[in-house]
Amino acid sequence: MRAAGQPQRRRFIASLCASAGVLLSVCGGGSDEAAPESSSSSARVLEPVASSAQAHKRRALSYERKGVTAIGVAHDGSAIGGAASAGRVRVLDAFGARQIRVLKPVGGAAAAGLIFSADDRYLVTVGRDSVAQVWNVETGERRFTLRGHEHALRAVDASADGSVIATGGEETRVMLWDGTTRRLKRILSGPTDFVNTVSVSRDGRFLASGDADARILVWDIATGKLLHTLRGHANEVNAVAFSVDAKLLASAGEDGKVFLWDVAVGRQVQALEGNRAPVRSLAFSRDGRWLASGALDGRVLVWDMATRKVSQDLATSTAAVNAIAFDGSSSNQLFGGNEENGVVSWSMSQFAAR
Repeated sequence: MRAAGQPQRRRFIASLCASAGVLLSVCGGGSDEAAPESSSSSARVLEPVASSAQAHKRRALSYERKGVTAIGVAHDGSAIGGAASAGRVRVLDAFGARQIRVLKPVGGAAAAGLIFSADDRYLVTVGRDSVAQVWNVETGERRFTLRGHEHALRAVDASADGSVIATGGEETRVMLWDGTTRRLKRILSGPTDFVNTVSVSRDGRFLASGDADARILVWDIATGKLLHTLRGHANEVNAVAFSVDAKLLASAGEDGKVFLWDVAVGRQVQALEGNRAPVRSLAFSRDGRWLASGALDGRVLVWDMATRKVSQDLATSTAAVNAIAFDGSSSNQLFGGNEENGVVSWSMSQFAAR
């Protein structure tokens, strides 16, 4: 394998003109309007009280991402979903050579995040119109919507089996949806500013959110109890991602830092080195070996989680990388979406052959 920092052969898959976003994962689905069932209970914060500087509420950055703003990969590797700021969501084949479908969100609002359902039959998008929309990938038909938020959305994620879907955005709450009944099952309060990112652990036990007030909150999904309030970032948190076994949580933000947190105790265990610019996206590979980040300066870093050192330093261009996703079926491909409307692919197998 080539050493970190050397240019890697990469494949430009497509130029997308679609909608806006962050994040990726899995989900399930069903019908139309949803009604709330219950609210979350509050819990004591396990971290020390913030300093006056930390407690000072930061002004949330406006949502200004351009080009490809969200990507997701079907779990069987058969399709790639991409959204871009022009306002549409496109579904491409696994190689990006053929466009399968173009989805047109109602109201013309750009999407801010997307995920494939657990069975890959549906694509869930969240957008700037406060509504989560669920689409049939094969027909392009909008199957149903999830309504409850009052403001524009920025993030969506779900458990591996699709039983839990989480949404968040430009308000101080996160909504949990039942992926089977399509009902709003819980509202989680606690963020003190816009929610930029959410992550659901694969087993559906935990939910993490990152907000514009530089905080990360971790909840127990079954009870709605707030487990941890994690502080360490100096600016907005743009991305959070659970490891495959949910023992670690990775976070990244405008301060250019990438941190690893112990989920059980709510403690930072490591600051990963390498980034020099604000980080916009994070993703763990399905096999847990790799963690990748995409940054404002166009760099994609890949850490080997065994050593927690940078294994690859990949440059797509100088355009910001808004979205990162691994192949859901084998972890052999890494995809990045940038502000030049490009989706780029790298082979992870060549990285491993060292």
